[in-house]
Amino acid sequence: MSKNDYVKPPKNSVFKNTAGAMKGAYSYLHPDYRKRKLIHLVLVVPVVLFIYALIDGLLMPWTPTIIDTIILIILTILSAYFYPFSLWWYKQSFTGSTLNDMVYIGTLSGAMLRKFGTMFFGIVLAGVLAPIAGPLVLLNCRKKNMIIGDTCDFK
Repeated sequence: MSKNDYVKPPKNSVFKNTAGAMKGAYSYLHPDYRKRKLIHLVLVVPVVLFIYALIDGLLMPWTPTIIDTIILIILTILSAYFYPFSLWWYKQSFTGSTLNDMVYIGTLSGAMLRKFGTMFFGIVLAGVLAPIAGPLVLLNCRKKNMIIGDTCDFK
């Protein structure tokens, strides 16, 4: 039998490996938590893209190039992908727990506006920091083999 008589097994493409890894990462999220946080992305993606463009414009005040645009799009995609992990980190952090447990005093409309502003700030902060905090939380989940979500998910 010669070397050419057998069929080589197909190689997995980079796209298939990446897609498999992405599906595997979301297995560490509770299904209800994951579905709820996907709704947040409608708000997070445009705001995060704007903030990244603003930061890019401040750091490099000259005309944006195609490379800048590609970097902004990649950062926005990473933020959208890691957002549920980053939001969980934000809620567990000192800053998140302090801001979310704050008591607002004043008129009803003023207190409601401050509460919504705090919630919006938390969502945006988690979205902007998602490319950094998200992978760290995912590594922690893989190391400890834990599923993350809100406390109401596990009842």
